[in-house]
Amino acid sequence: MIDKLKTLVRMQTFDDEIGRCRELQKVLPEQLHTLIQDVEEATAHLQESQNVKDGIVKRQKELEGEIKHNNELKLKYGNQLAEIKTNKEYKALNSEIASLTAKNGEIESQLLELMDTEAEINKQLAQRQSELKAAEQRKAAKEDDLREQISKLEGKIEELRRQRTELAHTLKSDPLVKQYGNLIKNKNNKAVAFNQNGACSGCGFVIRPQIRIELDLRKKIHNCESCGRILMNRIEDCDPVDDSEE
Repeated sequence: MIDKLKTLVRMQTFDDEIGRCRELQKVLPEQLHTLIQDVEEATAHLQESQNVKDGIVKRQKELEGEIKHNNELKLKYGNQLAEIKTNKEYKALNSEIASLTAKNGEIESQLLELMDTEAEINKQLAQRQSELKAAEQRKAAKEDDLREQISKLEGKIEELRRQRTELAHTLKSDPLVKQYGNLIKNKNNKAVAFNQNGACSGCGFVIRPQIRIELDLRKKIHNCESCGRILMNRIEDCDPVDDSEE
């Protein structure tokens, strides 16, 4: 009987590792997705800031063009002043020149505001460039390793299942094999539980004194009276299982 108990414990050890691999099959792709998403988001944020700066630069050029155009008109009107013969025309032309000067003043105020905004955007650009660089570095450092781990997981699981199946074959047609398989399926991947300070390590149910005595004798298979898992005392020369709750 002790050999059967050891076999069951070793089968459980393989199923524990299979369970960890299955969890990694969920976790690792999520980690990879996060790395890629971080780079994409950082790139989008950087482009967003660049678009704002491009808009500011475009507007600055437009306003500078307006100032240039107004200055050309002022020069033209200034040259025409010498040719004016009536006081009325002279006043009208001077009024137009004054109006252009006032417009330029307003435009220059807008340019100063745009310069302040551009300075802030430049700071934001520098920050977002730094964030993108950091995200790319994280991706470069971890992506290949994560992809390799993900690609190897299914093969590792198959190998673990193969080794577990070989152990199951040593029990031949023992009903224990079917019982073990049903428990793995229905008890959160935990078919084997241990006497842990007088209680089932799988569900915490207190083990009756008589059952504890029989567990010490190791003459037959016992199941937890609460969760139904195969119950036993720890075996010193056998790989332990992880005592997870149900």
